[in-house]
Amino acid sequence: MNRNAGTPEDFMTRLCHAVLKPDLLVEDATRRLIGRAIADTVAVAAAGFLEPAARNALAAYEGQGAVTWSGEQCESLEAAVLINGTASHALDFDDVYVESMTHISTVLLPTVLRDGRDDPETVLTAFAAGLVAARAVARRVGRGHYNLGWHGTGTIGALAAAAAAGRLEGLDADQMSNAFALAASMSGGLQANFSTQAKPAHAGFAAVAGTRAARLAKAGMTGSRAVFETRGYPDLYGAGDGDIDPPDEAFEARPDQISVKLFPCCYATHRLIGLALDACAALGDKLLDPTLRFEFSVPAGSIAILRFDKPDNGLEARFSKTYPAAVALLRGTPTLPDFYDAALHEPDIVAMMARISVQEDQAQPSQGDIEFGQARLAITRADSAVSQFTRAALPGSPIDPPSPQALRDKIGGCLTVFESWTGQRLPILSRMSGLATEAWIPASYISSDEKSYGVKS
Repeated sequence: MNRNAGTPEDFMTRLCHAVLKPDLLVEDATRRLIGRAIADTVAVAAAGFLEPAARNALAAYEGQGAVTWSGEQCESLEAAVLINGTASHALDFDDVYVESMTHISTVLLPTVLRDGRDDPETVLTAFAAGLVAARAVARRVGRGHYNLGWHGTGTIGALAAAAAAGRLEGLDADQMSNAFALAASMSGGLQANFSTQAKPAHAGFAAVAGTRAARLAKAGMTGSRAVFETRGYPDLYGAGDGDIDPPDEAFEARPDQISVKLFPCCYATHRLIGLALDACAALGDKLLDPTLRFEFSVPAGSIAILRFDKPDNGLEARFSKTYPAAVALLRGTPTLPDFYDAALHEPDIVAMMARISVQEDQAQPSQGDIEFGQARLAITRADSAVSQFTRAALPGSPIDPPSPQALRDKIGGCLTVFESWTGQRLPILSRMSGLATEAWIPASYISSDEKSYGVKS
């Protein structure tokens, strides 16, 4: 392979080689962190199955052909992948792979945890292959892709899912190249759909696209090896800032770079929430003083997707600059019930939102990077400073990772939502043994007795 040529076609060769490496799980830490992502994603999907987006997807694909993670039947394997992916992303509580511009696990896990794939090594390795593709393709396309208004979960996610599904299906390098080409032609997802049910469906669409691409490639369908060349994917989906010849490190899985969400709302809100919680820890009930004002400052461009200052429903509240911060200032850590529609109109929340302002710091141009720079919270009274807080790290990010107990609490809470709704445990949990999830899901939930998920026999 001629690395010096630096051509986009070399990128396809390198990408296929990277996702088919035999030793993707050589590091114990890789296995453990993928297990963390799997446990987290299954849990948020459990609560997500109650959401309208998931219910509507299931209604659209009723049938007797496959079983979703929730134990409900649908018409086909692809329908189950779509529904599981939509449920995983329905609450915006799933993890974020910032450098790939994706909610990665909500795409990869529905792709690999399906249709009787019982071997944990195969599932974990396929997941790792998807992580490799997500990072590498994002580096080739460039961050401008997201700034143009694409939703990376639906676009880059489709290519990552193709890598995961291709590894699961045992594709060779030529077949994997075809799978990437086919997935590129199915790649889509618009930020204009944020705060609607279409956003979580993007994750399901991407998982289905990757699944379908791998199946077609395995059957012999071909595609161009030149999809990353001139007039290909980077030119059409990017803004010209991609790396034509990414360094070798861009082709590594790096599950340590996955950010785990601790709050069920857009990741761009999490530093605002973190600042509010910092203030709560320092000042306690003093924050209830109705004469206080809360002035947030964030890097320019880092919260462009937070469009709703006065959200009308829970979906909009997840993309609000003011609402999640108001909840944190008044009540502490935001939880799932805080994003029910009725919660938005409680008088104390409405009053707190009116006392919050969020400004962009033009001296910190983020270029759309949510984790860039520092954010500040100035608490004032009649134009006099009361206190100030500064935060660089987003809670749950690689530089401020969740404690094991915080993540177990989140997982337990989401699983309890499902149990309260159905009166039973989430069926897919019986198939979690060997997937490195034991540290995060209580052992009582994990059993190998039941063999019922995926395509029915």
